[in-house]
Amino acid sequence: MTGYAGDRTTGFASPAADAIEGPIDLSEVLDLRRPSRYPVRVRGATFAARGILDGDVLIADTAGQQASGQLVIACAAGQVLLPQRMSPEPN
Repeated sequence: MTGYAGDRTTGFASPAADAIEGPIDLSEVLDLRRPSRYPVRVRGATFAARGILDGDVLIADTAGQQASGQLVIACAAGQVLLPQRMSPEPN
């Protein structure tokens, strides 16, 4: 079959052909243009119980509100760590 360009089909055209969307831009969806947001790749399985697995990509937001229970991206002794933030309980 030579010379076929894909513009001639048999049967009916798809009724959903006019509803086809373009590609999804994750940078736009996640608002990564903001200078306070950036992606971070996770190494290790420390938070597997929370559904965060080795190789996952997290979105860090340095301008976000801090709250107990959130994950924190920290650097200590040349290692990048992902501890959970715990606020002291009120007395």
